[in-house]
Amino acid sequence: MVSAIRHKASELQIDLENEEIILLGHSSESAGKLLRGTVTLHLTEPMKIKSVTLLFIGKMKVSWSEGIGHHQHYHKQEKDIIEHRWQFVPIMDQAHKKAYTLGAGQHKWDFELLLPGDLPQSLQAEGGQVIYRLKAVVERTAFLQNIVKKQAVQIVRCMLPSEFELIQTLEIHNTWAEKMMYDILIPSKVYARGQLIPITFHITPIATKLRVRSLTGTLKEYCTYTANECSKTDTRIIKLQRVEDPFPANPPASTSSPISWTKVLQLDIPPMSSQLAFCDADNEMIRIRHKLKFIICLVNADGHLSELRCSVPVLIISSISQQTELNTLPAYDQTWRTVLCMESPMTTPHTEYPSAMTTASSTLASTPATEAIAATAATEPIAMATPITASGAMAMPGETVAASPSGDPLWWHGANLSRVPSYRTAAQQESAPFSTSLPSYDQLSVSPRHAAMFEQLSITPSNRQTPPPAS
Repeated sequence: MVSAIRHKASELQIDLENEEIILLGHSSESAGKLLRGTVTLHLTEPMKIKSVTLLFIGKMKVSWSEGIGHHQHYHKQEKDIIEHRWQFVPIMDQAHKKAYTLGAGQHKWDFELLLPGDLPQSLQAEGGQVIYRLKAVVERTAFLQNIVKKQAVQIVRCMLPSEFELIQTLEIHNTWAEKMMYDILIPSKVYARGQLIPITFHITPIATKLRVRSLTGTLKEYCTYTANECSKTDTRIIKLQRVEDPFPANPPASTSSPISWTKVLQLDIPPMSSQLAFCDADNEMIRIRHKLKFIICLVNADGHLSELRCSVPVLIISSISQQTELNTLPAYDQTWRTVLCMESPMTTPHTEYPSAMTTASSTLASTPATEAIAATAATEPIAMATPITASGAMAMPGETVAASPSGDPLWWHGANLSRVPSYRTAAQQESAPFSTSLPSYDQLSVSPRHAAMFEQLSITPSNRQTPPPAS
């Protein structure tokens, strides 16, 4: 009864800016993420306390048992991954000092911590766990019960859309001597939880009267746990799809049009809310991997059965980032596409191309940006001459360059600012200097592999070249 009254008099809570911390990219290239939130203490009456602290801790645990009865062995190991402590109210080191008194009302303490990008993601498997949590403690005086609040933190790793594995199609192509030619295709080696895995079978029979009895696709999971130099591996089938007699009543083969059979199987991966599958993990205590297995069962002309079996490794992750491409920097050879189309007042305006068959390479300055354009544009002649204003925007017939009352051209040179120029037009303009008001590092969601690119990019007014006037 007394404990219930105390809880009504005070309430402690932890509010996170993001309930789920998403790390972008592989652990070797991720830039990390900021953990930010607020600890709030609501008091209905003044309270004496000794300290207010917050602890963030990440732990990895594995445990399993082997054997039966007297021969049973229990293996267990626990490891701290990360630990950080905040102290909002100083701890009293000496007993004779008075405690701190907090008045009635709401008390808030903000906290933040930059999490490293190589942290393993949260995991709740049968034989192992990776957990992160926050623990806020209000230490009371004397023998009064402390106020404690715990908050779980979910860390998820998200693959970048530009990763090579996401765009790499996997194909198994071979010929079974005197029986068939086959192709098995999957669109990628990486899949997110909740996605479908389409498996395409292309079969061209060589032997006469050959028939496909069944096609089978299986997603299998391998979980390996390690504790004190002992290991255990559990395997299970996550999904199995089997199609009997996939190509019924096939017409006889002819010399002009050989027989070719095609069938697509769909394997659905359980979503994140399900414990029927786990994401791939690779660390010193827990390793989880997945394989796709295929079986083609054939019925030969004499009636006996033959089976073709093969398997490929695949990567199962939490999710694939959809908005990352909008926030990351382009490749070095594509940076010219992001340069603003602005013109220095000292640049000589281009009025028109000299002839209808003049290529873009004859009017571009010799810069890395324009050379990239000229390499592709030089092979395509311009079909018709188009007037170009001093700002580089194409001027429509009948348009004139605007001027100020004093007769001087306006700073935008009369260009239609609502019209976006093409890359070819923008390449003829002087490169604008990059903005000096860059965002803070914690707002950047880029990987360390772009650091070398930042050092190489050095665009200053002294090294810019002015495009030559049209001849």
